Amino acid sequence: MTTVPIYPDNGPYRPANGTIQKPVLVLGAEGEVGQAMVTTLLETGYPVIAVARERRELEALTRPAGNGPELVRVPGSTDTETAGAALANAVRLLRRPPGAVVAMVGGSFTPGRLLDHPADRLREKFDEDLFPHLIAARHLLPLLGESGARGTYLLIGGPAAEAPWAGYGHLSVSSAALRMLARALREETLGGPVRVQQLAVCAPLRTTENRQHACPDWPAPDELGRRVVDLLAQSGHEPVVRFDRRRRT
Repeated sequence: MTTVPIYPDNGPYRPANGTIQKPVLVLGAEGEVGQAMVTTLLETGYPVIAVARERRELEALTRPAGNGPELVRVPGSTDTETAGAALANAVRLLRRPPGAVVAMVGGSFTPGRLLDHPADRLREKFDEDLFPHLIAARHLLPLLGESGARGTYLLIGGPAAEAPWAGYGHLSVSSAALRMLARALREETLGGPVRVQQLAVCAPLRTTENRQHACPDWPAPDELGRRVVDLLAQSGHEPVVRFDRRRRT
């Protein structure tokens, strides 16, 4: 897909204190979870650069009523190095460098035992869940650091990295690899202007699709959005921050 920015649907947002908030780039702003993330960021004063593979996903995104922060929709992906470079260039063309990236890319929760499938199945899972994160970091981390200002790069991870899920071996392995990728990126960027962290969601998200069989401790997508906002406002440098509704702080 050719990456062409879809420009803001409202004017620049200037908060009451007169400063202009740097936007947050949401990679994987798709579906119910993407909408919740975008809405929460906008409602708390962050302009948003929403990135998704399909234009129809971007067109489905809505913004809160009123004169609030801007929402910029950019079609693109980090499926390949070429796509990642094109996305970074498209964001540069906006002339509005982001102050943070929230990376929410990944494939579906497809069941299957490791012993029942050839090795190519695991390679496919890495292509869906791991390599897009690496490509995103290679092209968007330098983008965050270009201004020299402090920035945050946040990878969103799921619960399968903590322990193997029965019947979801490929997801467990790819999730654990993503956890180590986040930790390695954090080590490689220590001392630089960009803070790298993973927000580990310790349970599946409770969505409209799975609501009927969801457990009480499954967080809603808007709760994930609020936790991301909290992290963006904090100065902690833990490589992995756990989001667990069973352990309130």
